[in-house]
Amino acid sequence: MTMEISAHAGRYWQYEYDVSARYMAPLLEHWGIELRDRSVLDVGCGEGGGLCALSDRGAQSYGFDIDERRVQVARVLKGTRVIEFATGDLYAERLPFPGMLHDLVVLHDVFEHLDHKVKTLGKLREIMSPGAAMLITFPPYYSAYGAHQQHLRAWYAQFPFVHLVPYGASSILPRLKDEFPHVVQEVQKLARLKMGIRSFEKIVVAGGFHVVHKKTYLISPNHIRFGLRPVAAGPLGGIPYLNEVLCTGAIYLLSP
Repeated sequence: MTMEISAHAGRYWQYEYDVSARYMAPLLEHWGIELRDRSVLDVGCGEGGGLCALSDRGAQSYGFDIDERRVQVARVLKGTRVIEFATGDLYAERLPFPGMLHDLVVLHDVFEHLDHKVKTLGKLREIMSPGAAMLITFPPYYSAYGAHQQHLRAWYAQFPFVHLVPYGASSILPRLKDEFPHVVQEVQKLARLKMGIRSFEKIVVAGGFHVVHKKTYLISPNHIRFGLRPVAAGPLGGIPYLNEVLCTGAIYLLSP
């Protein structure tokens, strides 16, 4: 029986693919990361579009996500590409693909959602091959859409920086009508975790990694789905505190 793919899932797969193909893969290659014939693990792979783009660059591709439905979609939309997808939980005792070591681990807008960040870095370090790297992307919390409030339905809840309004997450969000509960919960969770650029870099050190490269954006590559073109932050991305507010996206390449 053929699985029916919704229009939304198809569009999201294409968005994942485009971000990875146009920006992530070229940036990795610019930073000297070889993809061809290297084992790549996409943690929180979603519908798999990003991993398909890396597979098209010759990577030996593996991905897992906690959402079984999205993994099923990924298996369909990968087409004839040789990619292994699995349902898995980062907090489980054993990760998918046991016994394997990977040359590149990717967390695309996943890390900011995790409660146990330092512990997770340590866990992922154990499945990285010698000389491997980790790519993490995220929207700094204090930036315009740092709580992913663009996924809410109410127009007034989608304004830039609305998540920074006092009591916004604790008092206003729960009272919004016709919202998806899981979206509200994630916005509230991000408001609790508040991971910005400075806090992320402290977590990296505590987790036993160091920053090899980083790039920040005034307009994140993720925003191509809203018809916007990415704009790199340049020197502004290196100014403490100001970068937390101005940069809507950050990409880090880490090494143990």
